[in-house]
Amino acid sequence: MNKPLIDIKNLNTGYGSQKALDNVNITVESNDFIGVIGPNGGGKTTLIKAILGLIPVWSGEIVSNLEAAKIGYLPQFNPIDKEFPITVKEVILSGLAGKKGLFNRYSILDKKRANELMEQAGIAKLKHKNIGHLSGGQMQRSLLCRALINQPELLILDEPSTFVDNQFEMELFEWLKELNKEIAIIMVSHDLGTISSHVKTIACVNQHLHYHKSNKITPEQLAHYDCPIQIITHGTVPHQVLATHKH
Repeated sequence: MNKPLIDIKNLNTGYGSQKALDNVNITVESNDFIGVIGPNGGGKTTLIKAILGLIPVWSGEIVSNLEAAKIGYLPQFNPIDKEFPITVKEVILSGLAGKKGLFNRYSILDKKRANELMEQAGIAKLKHKNIGHLSGGQMQRSLLCRALINQPELLILDEPSTFVDNQFEMELFEWLKELNKEIAIIMVSHDLGTISSHVKTIACVNQHLHYHKSNKITPEQLAHYDCPIQIITHGTVPHQVLATHKH
């Protein structure tokens, strides 16, 4: 039996003296596509930071059977300085810096991989463009390519469709569907209505974590999970607005 990629047991963590996650348990397998939902401040991004080792574990444990380089990460907020003179292709290749070292040259295969990713993302024509001249959608495509350049086994996306157009959002989910045939994906979102038809399972995070082994989830279940969230829908998709959570 294959070991899980990530196994989180009884995790407690937070910032300063403020607890953000309380007794969290979840396992990430090699073919998972997990949607992480929950209210603002509920601990979604904290969970991602804990998995990435960006914040300390207070108690419990996070067992990873992955090398750090085998986790691709697209953060919610763009970490790139748009004033820095760097091209789209250079940004993508910089995702290999942890593996190759800062001053090592990129190989022909590295550059070929970058070109293939840009083709898949629809930004091949922008390869020599300075990142300061990109739109929000073009930047997200570039950063997603950067997260994928090292051929990760787990891809973590924190609100990937924020500040992008509808066209990119549709193309993104189609791309993620194909990627999920080869790698596991964790995607954080505030919007159950958008992600529910794309992910396989759902984790509701509001300090505690409730794991739902399906992408179908009802307002009653959300209320039971103590997980009030925003649901945005279009057209004839049925929806219900939950009552305000009372602490």
